[in-house]
Amino acid sequence: MAVFYLLLFLVVIGTALTLSLTVLFRVETIEVKGESRYSAEEILKASGLETGGNLFLADIDSASDAVEKKLPYIGKAEIRRVLPSGLEIEVSEEQVAGVVLDDTQYILVGVSGKVLERLTEQPEGYPLVKGMAVQSAAIGTQIVYQDSEKTSVFEKLTQAISELGLEKVTEIDLTDAYSTTVLYDDRILLKLGTPTSFKEKLLTFLTLLEKGSLTETDRGTLDLSLVVETDRSYFSEDFSVSSAASSDSAASSSDAGASSAAENTSSAPAA
Repeated sequence: MAVFYLLLFLVVIGTALTLSLTVLFRVETIEVKGESRYSAEEILKASGLETGGNLFLADIDSASDAVEKKLPYIGKAEIRRVLPSGLEIEVSEEQVAGVVLDDTQYILVGVSGKVLERLTEQPEGYPLVKGMAVQSAAIGTQIVYQDSEKTSVFEKLTQAISELGLEKVTEIDLTDAYSTTVLYDDRILLKLGTPTSFKEKLLTFLTLLEKGSLTETDRGTLDLSLVVETDRSYFSEDFSVSSAASSDSAASSSDAGASSAAENTSSAPAA
């Protein structure tokens, strides 16, 4: 008798499993959410997901990876099961960190380090990244630079720029990783010095802008390299500052007396 009930139990369980895999929990709807330059149809096609399959057998991890790789400008694709019969794909755009020159092509790189696009002409509206030699850069994959130390510095800097929402960045120069510079709005060269406390240094600059200590017409070099240690930044006016500027040219013009120096004090808190 005990064997009979055991067999009956196994039959019931087997029937329930069969029903759940063939009849119940069938995917009837797949909804795409979030803002993206890609259409819902493109995202759905890239995911490989289809209606009619079993909700719990759908490989949502692989589908998520496929969307992020096939559609480079999507930074994150989160796929969720929605009971009893739906799947939901929520996407978000990858923020652009800058443009890296690789031989004759310009590589558009996201904040996460993903290669978004390769172009023959420099695109407008994105900072040009100097001093970063490229080892490999296939679209949809992580860019690999030849210098691992500079890679780490670049990631920290772009993360700080992204978190602070700093706009109008024209150029990022990592030729010397221990003397990093950022050109703002083609007119103010930010000397960040050693690759530490990028967020605090840039926050100081934003504070000076908000207070009106630096205006929309100021052109020159703002030395933020020691602001964390001394709570002071130094601005040297220089009307020759442009996208072709470098820390060396700014320094030489200052030494020649072509610019006037002003000292700015900042009390921006560490972030």
